[in-house]
Amino acid sequence: MALSQHPLAEPPSYLDYQGILFPTGTVKMETLQAMKTFEIRDDDVVIVSHPRSGTNWMFEVVHKILGGKKENSSPTGLEFWPPGNRQPNYIQLRETPSPRLMFCHLQHQLAPPGLAAPVNKVKAIVILRNPKDVCVSFYHFSQKSDHLKNPDSWEQHNKDFLDGIKAYGDYFDHVLGWWQMRDDPHFLFVKYEDMKKDFRSSVKTIAAFLEKELTDEHLALILNSCSLESMRKTLAESDTWRKNIVRNGMVGDWKNHFSAEESARFDQKYRERMARTGLEFDF
Repeated sequence: MALSQHPLAEPPSYLDYQGILFPTGTVKMETLQAMKTFEIRDDDVVIVSHPRSGTNWMFEVVHKILGGKKENSSPTGLEFWPPGNRQPNYIQLRETPSPRLMFCHLQHQLAPPGLAAPVNKVKAIVILRNPKDVCVSFYHFSQKSDHLKNPDSWEQHNKDFLDGIKAYGDYFDHVLGWWQMRDDPHFLFVKYEDMKKDFRSSVKTIAAFLEKELTDEHLALILNSCSLESMRKTLAESDTWRKNIVRNGMVGDWKNHFSAEESARFDQKYRERMARTGLEFDF
């Protein structure tokens, strides 16, 4: 199915940094290179993810657990330089008083040293989602985003995703790069599918990792305000880039998109890349 291009004067362009593609509308060479020296503080909380894995959902949960302060109420991506902003995010974050809450879509080898191999007390929460649903979510988001190339077709998008020829690079390289930190106490790994299955238990696990005790009232507030249904409504009414973030949030939506052949090809790659890693997903 052919898709119309975004109504922009020029189509989105990508830059190649260490073999990984980034959309130049939101990520610059300067911001990527600045990560080498960006200082991670003791009390930073960083949400790490491959795009379309539940970053904004996790952000809302963490933000509420930490007290819901207004100054931290919008997600700030480490490597981003949003259109219209005078400065890149990393400079704003450098000037932001502690404690800071931020997110990062970078592969492990491109992340700031203090995040890739922590020596202080930083807390990093890595949210992971099964690749088939990420592929579908990326497809729909790309059609709405001004900064990602609009896929020529679902079939081409599916192939490019599996081959790693897309923004932020190969999915498997991304998740497995971070997964190698699973025994490091600075990291908590949470699966999107587990949050969907038992949201209450997931919130409690995240709060314990952040060393925050939740009252029954606080827990109930988070469960209510951070449900996907509640977030979809809130974000849809926002006038920021986040209005297109939540689509349907389903686990298994890939079944409505993948052909039998595409599914088999994905399954083969999944088995090859995930073998003996200990990382498994619900589909």
